[in-house]
Amino acid sequence: MYQAAIGLNQQMFPVFLGLLLTAVIIWFYLSSRLYKILKQSFPKLYDALGNPRHFKTERGATNIRVVRFLLRRDYETANDPELIRLCQGLRYIIIIYAVCLGGCLLLLLDKMLQG
Repeated sequence: MYQAAIGLNQQMFPVFLGLLLTAVIIWFYLSSRLYKILKQSFPKLYDALGNPRHFKTERGATNIRVVRFLLRRDYETANDPELIRLCQGLRYIIIIYAVCLGGCLLLLLDKMLQG
């Protein structure tokens, strides 16, 4: 039974890594669309999030504000179905990324503890 669990762990690591890579690629694509919609239709919100498109020294703080905006579901107050759908998709990508990253870390920890 223990050998089967080790084999499963070794098989899951590439799956988690593949999902992480896919999530990152999808994140960049969808966030680019989000920033474009916010800049065109919601300029005050775009500015409140810290002009996410601009590469400044505050890039980390801007990313945190955008992720917080998505996780708190602040986008639901907008009456734009496209924006809501896009933000929901980004929110799911964050959740998928967190689960896969946690899975990778647990598998690496398990491998380190086994020797």
